[in-house]
Amino acid sequence: MKTKRTKIRHTRRKSNLVIFFLHRNIVRLLTLLLALTMISACSAGTNAKSSASAQVDALFAPLTEGTQPGVAVMVIRDEKILHQRGYGYANIEKKIPINAQTAFRLGSVSKQFTAMVIMQLAEQGKLAYDDPIGKYVPELAVYKGVTIRHLLTHTGGLPDYYDVIDTSQGMPTNADAATLLGKMAAPVFAPGERYEYSNPGYDMLASIAEAASGTHFAEYSRLHIFEPLGMHGTQIHDHTLPIIENRALGYDVNNSDGKQQFTLDDQDPLNGIVGSGGVFSTLDDMYRWDQALYNESLVKKTTLKQAFTSAKNNAGELINYGFGWRVEDYKGIRRISHGGSWIGFRARFFRFPDIGLSIVMLSNRADLGSVLNDDPEDSYEKINKIADIYINAEKT
Repeated sequence: MKTKRTKIRHTRRKSNLVIFFLHRNIVRLLTLLLALTMISACSAGTNAKSSASAQVDALFAPLTEGTQPGVAVMVIRDEKILHQRGYGYANIEKKIPINAQTAFRLGSVSKQFTAMVIMQLAEQGKLAYDDPIGKYVPELAVYKGVTIRHLLTHTGGLPDYYDVIDTSQGMPTNADAATLLGKMAAPVFAPGERYEYSNPGYDMLASIAEAASGTHFAEYSRLHIFEPLGMHGTQIHDHTLPIIENRALGYDVNNSDGKQQFTLDDQDPLNGIVGSGGVFSTLDDMYRWDQALYNESLVKKTTLKQAFTSAKNNAGELINYGFGWRVEDYKGIRRISHGGSWIGFRARFFRFPDIGLSIVMLSNRADLGSVLNDDPEDSYEKINKIADIYINAEKT
């Protein structure tokens, strides 16, 4: 009996060992298969990203031929930079190529920074959106019923002074613009009656911010937005003419006898008036700015929500503009965006916050649209194509 039990014990032990080795090998096999699947998936993801980036390169290939002004492009998805590249030259005379540190004039993309200053001051209790504008800039008291909110949403009806302001004595300032507006005293329409894009309105927001904060507008922006976010390559260029490091020069482009000719288009007497424009920035810094708009780095989320929500006119109709941002729908996806066009610069900043996608396009050539086979005065079609590339890449 003892011997038989021993044999049975040995047989069981042997069976257990076989089962153990089989189990271990199956586990190893499954682990190997899982690893291969993951590698394959990662490889497919990398290839998809490479393919998308290559498609963006193809869109801007015409700007890589010869020595010509160009564009800087960045695509951000879920906090990661998927594409960041310069095409062409920041300075064609010195042959300095465009890169992620090149500073471009943003034109009207600057309005979102002006709106942020106003939102910060509102949170600090230094002003209220429904305050009359004459409370802060006495010259504007003639515009009865116009509030800060009206200026933020382009529903204030201030007249345009760009063609009539005196530039013979040098570069006008925001104070000069306010004085002229006070003398004009002729609103285009009743406050809140309708939406009409207004650069003077945003220039006056900068003046209101100075009065409410007691700080020069450019200095306030540096201390409370640019420096806290580490945007060291970003600056407001006003009548004090500060030096902008690594700046691109703006160019106008003419085609003569089938040959491109580049003319410097970098300065304008109205460059001293800021609020509607005036900001220089880089791809690197626009990444920091974009990421700050997902959290409470600068203002509360409830405040940001107001900026990203379409305002209404007096009739209750949506106007597709918030505080410094256009609010639209693109192929069923919410899009928060703005463009800028001033002298030899073009800028585009599109955000699709619900899918974590952002696209920045900064250019130092006035003909950006036509050189990319779009409308000569517009380059939105090209940035929409970039959006399509990455939206479709996500679906595959």
